[in-house]
Amino acid sequence: MVTTRRAVPAPRRRTLSDAQVASVVRDRWVNYPAGDAGLQRLTELLAMRPRVRMPCLLIYGMSGAGKTMLLEKFRRDSAATRQPKSGHRAIITTQMPPVPVLRSLYGEIVRTVGGPSRPTARFYELESTALDLLRQANPRMLIIDEFQHLLSCSSRDQRAALNMVKYLSNDRRMSIVAAGTPEALHVMRFDPQIASRFEQMELPVWTETEELRRFIAGFVAMLPIDIRPETIDQRFVEYLLLLTDGVTGRITELLKGAAIETIRARSKVMGLDQLMVAGGRLPNIINQGGGYPFTDTFKRQ
Repeated sequence: MVTTRRAVPAPRRRTLSDAQVASVVRDRWVNYPAGDAGLQRLTELLAMRPRVRMPCLLIYGMSGAGKTMLLEKFRRDSAATRQPKSGHRAIITTQMPPVPVLRSLYGEIVRTVGGPSRPTARFYELESTALDLLRQANPRMLIIDEFQHLLSCSSRDQRAALNMVKYLSNDRRMSIVAAGTPEALHVMRFDPQIASRFEQMELPVWTETEELRRFIAGFVAMLPIDIRPETIDQRFVEYLLLLTDGVTGRITELLKGAAIETIRARSKVMGLDQLMVAGGRLPNIINQGGGYPFTDTFKRQ
């Protein structure tokens, strides 16, 4: 009698709903040393009493290092703990325009504060409107993101923009926080007076440390899956760093992708296999070879 073996069906991949995907991919903040130091320094600057020469801060790091997330976390926390007077705003957050000549800078401030914006306004009218709005809002801190955009204009326009930043800090007696890529350091060095006023704080890339393992565990703990401590071993961390260059934003995006793969596989625990599947789908721009070659290498080990 010949018996036939029943084929074991392959495990079905789960189709995720929009709500499940949204619960994974939304932004999350996880405490880590460099981020905590940044939050503490920003809080100190905000609490500082106005004086003639207010200290300022430059936060810089590679694209994706977490600068914008850090500033957003600080803004949310400050809004929850401070109740400014009617019409006042403790923090104003804006960004350097792509072509940061003085006109576009003042226009960006007007837009951010919510004032009337007229494309046909003359320069002196735009400048007056921006300064009046800042006086009314009476901020303790002005945050300017994408500060490296100043490199896209001429030396004359760079100097004019830096003088404007210095003037705003002096006139309103407020701290100015600039954020950008490492190229923002070159902008600061263009004017020694500006450079001497801005404290520099870097958000570095990650290396294979226990702090990184804690960061991974803390981030995954906020997702609708689990990860065992022994899973975050040397191979897991090396693969993660190989695909992300240690950049915080890339690390969290890869972990989110692995979480989605974990849920699709109808599993509750993330491992290296799910990380490699997510890594194989990364766009090639993240590193020179893309995910697939690294995935194959790790499978052969």
